[in-house]
Amino acid sequence: MTTTLPLNTISRFAPKAIIRRLALPAFATAVAISSIAAAVFNPQAPAAAPIAPVVSVTVPITTDTAKPAAPAAAPELMHDAVTALPPQHIPTVRIVMMEVTAYCPCPKCCGPKAAGITASGKAIGYNEGRFVAADSSLPFGTKLVIPGYSAGQQVEVIDRGGAIKGNKLDVFFATHTEALKWGRRHIAVTVIE
Repeated sequence: MTTTLPLNTISRFAPKAIIRRLALPAFATAVAISSIAAAVFNPQAPAAAPIAPVVSVTVPITTDTAKPAAPAAAPELMHDAVTALPPQHIPTVRIVMMEVTAYCPCPKCCGPKAAGITASGKAIGYNEGRFVAADSSLPFGTKLVIPGYSAGQQVEVIDRGGAIKGNKLDVFFATHTEALKWGRRHIAVTVIE
């Protein structure tokens, strides 16, 4: 609730608490402020003569009888509760017997137009040169654990190859000598999707 009182009436009738909360408009004069201050500090002093022109001020009058709002009730049943976190992807792990061969960035392994970029667009230096070329049945980003390669750490599928079909993989090595040393192996590969 708000009420509008002439400024010279506030000093005579308004309680001190309201005067303390009073927010005067920017156009209020220094005379009006001093008369209010005098009334607050000396309530027995006679009221000052009306100031011309009389300035009106809107004074909010509040009561402290309002009760604070009750906290929101917790949901009674689980289906009433809101899910706070999105469901997480739980990886599936399977072991597949695969024929694993090796390749390097040389023109003999990758062709004369090889530019050091994999089919996924990543450079051959990605993951310190430890990655795999696989058939499109294994999407880019699929993690594999290949015994004997990359110290048993997970490696990512980031490349493709024309001769790689079905359960075949090509592991990448930095040099042709390392690729020849690997040779062709039939290994149980752990696929993490």
